[in-house]
Amino acid sequence: MSAPYPTCIVGFGKIAAGYANDPVMAKHYRYTTHSQVLLAHPEFRWTAVVDPAPDARTAALALKSTVEAAADTASLGEGRDAEIVVLAIPPGPGRLQALEAFPKARAVLVEKPLGRSLDEARQFLEACAKRNILVQVALWRRADPLFRELAGGRLAQQIGALQSGNALYGNGLHNNGVHMVDLIRMLCGEIAAVQAIGPASTPPGLPIPGDIQVDAALTLANGRNLFVSALDFSAYREVGLDLWGEAGRLSIFQEGLGVTHFARAANRAMSGEREIASDAPQPLASTVGEAFWHLYDDLARALQTGAPLCSPGASALVSETVIERIVESARAGTRRTVES
Repeated sequence: MSAPYPTCIVGFGKIAAGYANDPVMAKHYRYTTHSQVLLAHPEFRWTAVVDPAPDARTAALALKSTVEAAADTASLGEGRDAEIVVLAIPPGPGRLQALEAFPKARAVLVEKPLGRSLDEARQFLEACAKRNILVQVALWRRADPLFRELAGGRLAQQIGALQSGNALYGNGLHNNGVHMVDLIRMLCGEIAAVQAIGPASTPPGLPIPGDIQVDAALTLANGRNLFVSALDFSAYREVGLDLWGEAGRLSIFQEGLGVTHFARAANRAMSGEREIASDAPQPLASTVGEAFWHLYDDLARALQTGAPLCSPGASALVSETVIERIVESARAGTRRTVES
């Protein structure tokens, strides 16, 4: 069947709809939820939602009165004919059980992480592969136009060869930490080894059960090192990346709303030397407010033309492998190499 693709959302919580009610987010992000995209995107037709909570189903019907709202997949009618399944429920066996209810599924857009363990993540991908179901993972920075442009060569043009960098995250290594690991892989190259630094902690209220926070050093395949540092979000939020190259510096801050280039200049403290002009920022126009839209755009293009996905399951599994090696390093106190 050609587009628009009938689409069902399984799980109707914050990322499916709730974040759209945040007036502060609305000022900066045109699309923050799956439902916002599905209500507007011409390539998708939102037909059904599954959530056991009556309030969630009522919220879905308030957004689109014609959507089929069911408490579970077994109660679906025509919604079972969905070709796109949005899995906005936590990782676990419920994801595969839900997917089994959609015999016509051609693609799944799934929230990270893929599984509660690497084995579970692999099982999910293997089950999808057996049915020829495309897997797009909601690591949305991979769909962001500016970040894709940076990865395509603009970063190297602006900062030259990478020397060092630091990423910041909070609310859990498997939650926001994987976003930064994935962005590092996207912009800087593959990660060959990791070393946890200092003790791991488990602050109360982490969104993913069993998650931890820990600092770590990441060694890229080219031998350069980057550092990932955990923040306490009760003080303030930040999920960002600061990269220092031989010819400049690029800072991604305010969770991608701010992106700034700093050029190399003559050193003001010593003759014959150079510096990074950190007091002369050159802002780049952020595009993260529409990154969620582009995630769906990319999925539609892959279905229609066979083009590769921007955030395929296989790539997400590599990022989750890096996360698991950091966890292992924190437990053992040793450096861990990264392999699939």
